[in-house]
Amino acid sequence: MTARHVVILGAGSAGTAAARALAGRGDVRTTVVGRTDEIPYSRMLVKNVAYGQAAPEMIRLPRPDGELVADTVERVDPATREVDLASGASITYDALVVATGSRPRGLDLDVPGAEQAARAGRLLTLHSLDDAVRIRGALAARGESAHVAIYGGGLIASETASTLQAQGHRVSLVARSRVPGVAGFGRPVAERVAADHEALLTTFFGRTVHRVLATPDATVVTLDDGSVLEVDLVVVALGTTPAAPAPWRDGVAVDDRLRATGHGAVYAAGGVTVHHDDHLGTWRIDHWEDSAAQGVHAAQTVLHDLDLGEDPGPYRPRSAHLAVIHGRMITGVGYTGHPGTRVVPTDGLVVLHEQEGTVVGVSGIDAVGEVYGWGSRLHEARAQVDRG
Repeated sequence: MTARHVVILGAGSAGTAAARALAGRGDVRTTVVGRTDEIPYSRMLVKNVAYGQAAPEMIRLPRPDGELVADTVERVDPATREVDLASGASITYDALVVATGSRPRGLDLDVPGAEQAARAGRLLTLHSLDDAVRIRGALAARGESAHVAIYGGGLIASETASTLQAQGHRVSLVARSRVPGVAGFGRPVAERVAADHEALLTTFFGRTVHRVLATPDATVVTLDDGSVLEVDLVVVALGTTPAAPAPWRDGVAVDDRLRATGHGAVYAAGGVTVHHDDHLGTWRIDHWEDSAAQGVHAAQTVLHDLDLGEDPGPYRPRSAHLAVIHGRMITGVGYTGHPGTRVVPTDGLVVLHEQEGTVVGVSGIDAVGEVYGWGSRLHEARAQVDRG
């Protein structure tokens, strides 16, 4: 029997996990396409490089299983099942897994001075390894007490603000929401994190960046209310958007088995993926552990559709994440972006995120065991919880 050719676009968490799930099979040949000149690395550990806690070479990933092609994808043609590469080469496939990840959201294009500040190395994102190396260098150049403005209110922004403050830097945290982090943590957790920020940092909540000016001595940030910050560095942490090759523009839409909508033999996993299902509706998760879980699930669906394996069933997010923010352990499992929440009586803070009575995610503060214990119980219909 001729081995079926599975092509995986991306050598990050999702792509590496998918390749690993297909490794060692005589009935499948796997090709992983990683971007030209990029060495695969753990994006989960990128922040440690930025903070000076790890060297860049320490977060590199092992070579993905299967054939590895170092090239950049220009376009996919689902009709002919071909992937066109920047080198001019093309690869045909029997099944394609798109795992090209995400890109960081930057400042709005109409913010005056943002482009010039970025070119001067004064305005950076924290997403890639290159970003982390630049931030690390900028902080080292300013010494042990740099003044850093962080624009954002999610997990990365909060953890970065906390870590830099603990290292002795002055931190100003700017967030568009009056209670940052609600979309990722749920309101009960976000309110406590916001209170810690306000007690320990200089905060500007409910504000947006209106102008950025890089001068020889400082970076001057003007907010929409007229507040002016003179800082050494601006770190933008406004979340991510899918980084999909053509013909996709806003991510690859998938069903509950991670099959691409409207395109046969195409699947997607990780930050590039926009999920549409009857269980959670339309949703997206972009963090390391969930990307890996999606990569494995996509590979299992590929095997099923090639008549080489069992149906893995619908994908349900159960992966965990953890961050230390101002000395508190902020944890979550599953899908914690759902606004329907309730608090469970416990020694710490545990918040259930519910969809029509079903617990689909759990977040918490200083309650690691209780939160992680929910991982295997998520997505069960009408989960019963002691309300105290």
